[in-house]
Amino acid sequence: MLNRILLIEKEIIYVFTVFLILFNLVSLYFIVDLLSYDEIVGYLTNGEIKSGNPRNLAFLFFGTTLSNLLFISVTLMARFFSKNAIKTFELK
Repeated sequence: MLNRILLIEKEIIYVFTVFLILFNLVSLYFIVDLLSYDEIVGYLTNGEIKSGNPRNLAFLFFGTTLSNLLFISVTLMARFFSKNAIKTFELK
């Protein structure tokens, strides 16, 4: 019974890890698109114009997303290539 629960938990971890990788890749697409903007202009309710440069924030998001992808990928590979996983595949 406990072995079955652990197998289900491993499958859930793999599925959510792949989902998180896909989510980060989509996020990376939008961040790269944001890097191409020179200025974002907003119109306030009193008629004033507010503008801002999104490059600094986009670079912060870019670095965070890349480090997140690296961490997730290394964790997934470590789980996949662990000694127990290799023994399981050799038995099949």
